[in-house]
Amino acid sequence: MLRAGVGVSTREEGREAAEEAAAAALDAAGLDRAEAALLIATPDRAEALEEILPRALAVLGTESVVGATAHGVLAAGREHERGALGVLALAGIEARAFLLPELPPRAVGEEIAAELQSPPGERDLVVLLPDPRSVEPRTWVRGLREALAPATVVGAGAMAAAGAPPLLWCGPEIARRGVAGLVLRAGAPPRTAVTQSCQPVTELLAVTRAEGHWVLELEGRPALDVYRDVARGPLAADLRRAASFLLVALPRDPAAPLRPGGYLVRHVAGFDEARRAFALPEPARRGMPLALALREAESARQDLKQVLAAVASPSPAFGLYFDCSARGAALFGLPDLEAAYLASAFGETPLLGLLGSFELGPIGGALELLTYTGVLALIDA
Repeated sequence: MLRAGVGVSTREEGREAAEEAAAAALDAAGLDRAEAALLIATPDRAEALEEILPRALAVLGTESVVGATAHGVLAAGREHERGALGVLALAGIEARAFLLPELPPRAVGEEIAAELQSPPGERDLVVLLPDPRSVEPRTWVRGLREALAPATVVGAGAMAAAGAPPLLWCGPEIARRGVAGLVLRAGAPPRTAVTQSCQPVTELLAVTRAEGHWVLELEGRPALDVYRDVARGPLAADLRRAASFLLVALPRDPAAPLRPGGYLVRHVAGFDEARRAFALPEPARRGMPLALALREAESARQDLKQVLAAVASPSPAFGLYFDCSARGAALFGLPDLEAAYLASAFGETPLLGLLGSFELGPIGGALELLTYTGVLALIDA
């Protein structure tokens, strides 16, 4: 029988926090010991990890515990961005924990697939917590797609305090690079959903002239003129500030390219006033479609509500939520909003979330590296 429970602690002393979070997770799951667990710590806990991890492992009764430092922990209707430990304890589900401290640049998918110990299947949920410095996005994601299909892959980039490396762990081993992971094989395929902070404010626009990463023309007009028309007012005059709010949506779902979950969001990588152009983080090409998308709290809140309403039933056995560090209080202007919506949608269902540097999840049926999103993964009983 699948059992899951979540515990959170904000106790100041590391060992006490580890014991409280782990014990609370076991109690919520009705377990004496876990078979696997996910443990997330805010960056200010990093220096105490060498005492936190042994105590958490002892209380949980297993070394199949993976985790990383993250910008925040979401659980039980709260979002903790400082001084928190969050634990998801599991039993009654096939689970394999792993840590790869060194990632080969082009064979990372194969390395992770080898940890599954059997061919990837549609019932597999692969949870990845990478160090962002170990990731070259396009190569990395392509390798994961090729090696792990048809498994579902989700996750988030680890984060650290300023000037320090993120930390990853599996059991008592701590690493400063690589990826920590947990493979879960349930009785049915996992369910996923993506909520986005940036909603398109234009229709799809065709790139009619491009050079390398530079978009020179959209629909036959200078690309920067189009961008400024959409930005309007003060933002149009201050392109650096505009880039924080007006981004580019790149469609990935041919059937619904501009619906939630159908597009990627990327920052404008640069502006060229002389050529009246802007640059993308990836190569642009003539004929490619894109839209301009606005990052805005109210539309993001409505999107979150709609996404949760669509997946809340049937009630899952447990869930994971991988959120962007630029969401939460930074986007909505008040703490705990996303955690409260999750608690309202799923009630007593155990759900552990984290705020990371980027997200991994499916867009248009394919794995993508995401920004400004929340990725929800649900395992049914």
